[in-house]
Amino acid sequence: MAKKNKIYWMEGVTEKGVRALLTDENSKFKWLRLQRNRRVLVVMMALGLVLTASGSYWTSIKKRLNLESETEIMVFSIAAIFVILSVVGGYSFLRVSVRGIADAPDELLDERQIQVRNTSFRYAYMGMGYIVLILFLLTIYGPRLELFGSDGADASFLLISTMFVYASLPSMILAWREKDI
Repeated sequence: MAKKNKIYWMEGVTEKGVRALLTDENSKFKWLRLQRNRRVLVVMMALGLVLTASGSYWTSIKKRLNLESETEIMVFSIAAIFVILSVVGGYSFLRVSVRGIADAPDELLDERQIQVRNTSFRYAYMGMGYIVLILFLLTIYGPRLELFGSDGADASFLLISTMFVYASLPSMILAWREKDI
């Protein structure tokens, strides 16, 4: 009888998916496993997340840069393409580069991997504390934003960026810290 593919709902992964990432020695992803390349990936991901968050302040940025309407559309389009590629593509490559360790359940990892994952979660938790502090400071001292606002001061970009940070920060920290994955 075929073995069932167990779904881990809390982690959002399947057993076959995690085992495939943990044991995959596919040469086409070998370049992702080097620490230098993972760090470049983390920097690109962080830059994309900051640009995503800055979309909430686009009207303020546009006023300060004195952009014309044609230039504004070009700058916004190029930034949007870069942001989408760096965040969505970066997160996909990041999961492959760390072999899905940050998202894997305990029963599929060995003791060392569990310790590395838990340490990454601890640092991610502390990092999210600083990010929340920055968000509080932005709401106090930054331009006024409203969620799903129609006048351009839309806080939804900031919210989307925060959710991406929350989901990807453990993998980002794991990719940055570990030498061999």
